[in-house]
Amino acid sequence: MAWFNQLPPGTIEGFEQLLQCFLHHFAINKQYPNTVSYLFTIVHRENESLREYVQCFFEVVLEVPHVSPEFLAIIMQQDLKRGRFKESIAGKPPTTQKELLIRAEKYIRIEESIGSRSITPSKRRISDDEEITLTRTDGNKRECRQNDLTQYTPLNALRAKILSVAKQQGLARWPFPMKDNPKRMTSDKFIIFTGNGDIAQKNATT
Repeated sequence: MAWFNQLPPGTIEGFEQLLQCFLHHFAINKQYPNTVSYLFTIVHRENESLREYVQCFFEVVLEVPHVSPEFLAIIMQQDLKRGRFKESIAGKPPTTQKELLIRAEKYIRIEESIGSRSITPSKRRISDDEEITLTRTDGNKRECRQNDLTQYTPLNALRAKILSVAKQQGLARWPFPMKDNPKRMTSDKFIIFTGNGDIAQKNATT
């Protein structure tokens, strides 16, 4: 119906022309099922696990009609990479699709079991070292960021002399003297610091 509504006005002059347009549109957009030859393109890749390959293979099998189990086993044997499952199919081909699936599940469990045991303690230690290397790399990055700061030439003269020259050149400003405070000047009290860090307030007359 959406295709019919998109037809430009005045382009259909009769039912026969409408029928031809419909058949042409239907033929272009029709999804044809995959053929048996398409199964030969589902090749077991080198870095692909057996479980991933079997799942992909049988997803395509569902789209290919009328494939005998014997021929299906021959195609899978051809597409599989070298391994025990490939040798099993060649030595004793499955006679049903169910038998092929059961045998595939058997060798999937074997492959995954071997893969889980292949992580030895030495490899685990290598993994730990890799993590330490990454941490050290991050530390180096932080040091690089610190090294990006502006580096100044170390002072080789007295600070008092440097400050005097800076003042003469107008590069430094001395703080203004404190204004006289009459209350502070007439006060007869002062602060003393004791040796143990305490502060005491005394009268000037004492």
